[in-house]
Amino acid sequence: MISDMQLVFLILAITTICFLVPRFRADLVAITALLSLLLTGLITVPEAFAGFSNSVVIMVAALFIVGEGVFQSGLAQKAGDLLVKTTRNSEWKLTIFMLMLVAVLSGFISNTGTVAILLPIVVSLSRQLQIHPGKLLIPLAFASSMGGALTLIGTAPNLIASESLRDAGYGALNFFSFTPVGLTMLAVGILYLWFIGRKMLDKPLENKVGDSDAFNAAELVEQYGISHHIRTVKIPANSQLIGKTMKQLQLASTYHITLLEVIKKEATSLKRIAGRGKSMRITVDPSYVVEADDVFLVYGEEEAISKLVAETGLLLEQGDYQLEESHLAEVILTPRSRLLNQTIREVNFREKYGLTVLAMKHQFNEPKQTTPEEMLLYGDSILVHGKWKDINLLSAEKNDTVVLKSAAEDTDLANQNDKSGVAGIILIGMLLAMVFEWVPAVVAISVAAVLMIFTNCIRQTDQAYQSINWQTVVLIACMLPMATALENTGGVTFMSEGLINSLGAVGPLAVLAGLYLITSLFSQFISNTATAVLLFPVAILTAQQMGVSPIPMVMAVAFSSSMAFATPVATPPNAMVMAAGKYSFLDFVKVGVPLQLLIAIVAIILLPMFFPF
Repeated sequence: MISDMQLVFLILAITTICFLVPRFRADLVAITALLSLLLTGLITVPEAFAGFSNSVVIMVAALFIVGEGVFQSGLAQKAGDLLVKTTRNSEWKLTIFMLMLVAVLSGFISNTGTVAILLPIVVSLSRQLQIHPGKLLIPLAFASSMGGALTLIGTAPNLIASESLRDAGYGALNFFSFTPVGLTMLAVGILYLWFIGRKMLDKPLENKVGDSDAFNAAELVEQYGISHHIRTVKIPANSQLIGKTMKQLQLASTYHITLLEVIKKEATSLKRIAGRGKSMRITVDPSYVVEADDVFLVYGEEEAISKLVAETGLLLEQGDYQLEESHLAEVILTPRSRLLNQTIREVNFREKYGLTVLAMKHQFNEPKQTTPEEMLLYGDSILVHGKWKDINLLSAEKNDTVVLKSAAEDTDLANQNDKSGVAGIILIGMLLAMVFEWVPAVVAISVAAVLMIFTNCIRQTDQAYQSINWQTVVLIACMLPMATALENTGGVTFMSEGLINSLGAVGPLAVLAGLYLITSLFSQFISNTATAVLLFPVAILTAQQMGVSPIPMVMAVAFSSSMAFATPVATPPNAMVMAAGKYSFLDFVKVGVPLQLLIAIVAIILLPMFFPF
């Protein structure tokens, strides 16, 4: 008959396999694992739901709100603007300052949010310097992970490490406990990325047409392969369509085409190049009334456009009209986007955002036209068309999308308020309270989150709730009982004894190295938070059985879980830059594995020096 410990390991093995399947959401897998433990009697009801009242879960949720306040107030964007001012026309300055900036920001706010802010800025600056964005974006993601390990609040595993040590009777870690080792890792990582990593990623520019400083709509349309699907039709003076609204005509649904823009007759005498007659170009909405001599830019298949012209009497123009640049944007989906695994019809993209999806690129595939039934998948980038105000609104949805390329005026500024100073004071106050331990960390973070709402750094309370990554919160709350089940059934003791029996004879340094490498291996493929939650009890018990301090062992697990570079699925920032940088899986392997080994060596050497056994 199967023992309780074997049953726990069976559930853990199935859970781990499910974590590896991209189709399954990590939080849903964790909930299923929790219920499995509860229904099999391996944990009690209080133990099953104790994770939801754990202070780490509260702190993680509150930190998302604090981060949202930093983003909405414009404080993070000002840091991005500083990157633009400081690094103009210098690849050296851009690379080094970018790595340092993203690392510092990630030490205090979400590394995913930080990358979302800096990603379009870095892409724009790389175009100005005429270098491929792929040369910079993997370093951007890697530096965000290294930066998260600089402070107690930089990443969830650090918070869990502190709480695990406190619960075991060793006292909580202070705010800067991780900083000395973390700074050394960051310095080594920056040197590696500058001298070695970026050279592995050097790629020729895809297209150098036009002014590299400016957004080039024609180039973007060409890259997505839709230029031959955009035609120009003119309304003749005697057309029966004149005086009717788009809603009445139902041209889009009848002929399966999309009317993108209308160029008023006063503008047709101007030179037919993009950027001229801007004031006379408008996007087409259902209330638009057709007038004589209107020129429409129509998007669709050649057969559909030919049928439209034949049945309505419209005139097919041969001019060189191009789409208005401020009406176009390239968008990527974030790794935890709510839009993933839904069709364009299910998302109601046009109704929700006011934008038309023209084309998309699935990961590792060529771009193609979309249909309403096209599924939005992990790694997709999409080309959208609409009013620049709607593009700006889309850019605010940083949990779901990142507007990578756009000529929309004042992108992001419309979504920010003038509260950057207030947000900065709240953030500094929270950090001081944690550093000097005036109040418990969970109190300092919770107060800061509430103040971000009260001071309108976050405009609406609903936005504060929406900013919380509930997948992460639920994942932590549901995986903590898994650790409890392992402890209750002797699973932690079994793993600890296995480590000691295999490496204990060599010494505690070998055991620390073993813990680091095991954590590193698992965190490349499954959630680093889930990995850390499961291995912290093993680290503590192993140290206790060896009669040494558990602090370096716990720190090894914490650092290793955050330093995940070898695969694009290892961290959300890795996944986010994959589509933007047009990387392959091999790009992460060839740049990430050497860095992974280099950082491991640094950690294994330094941890016993700063935290003796």
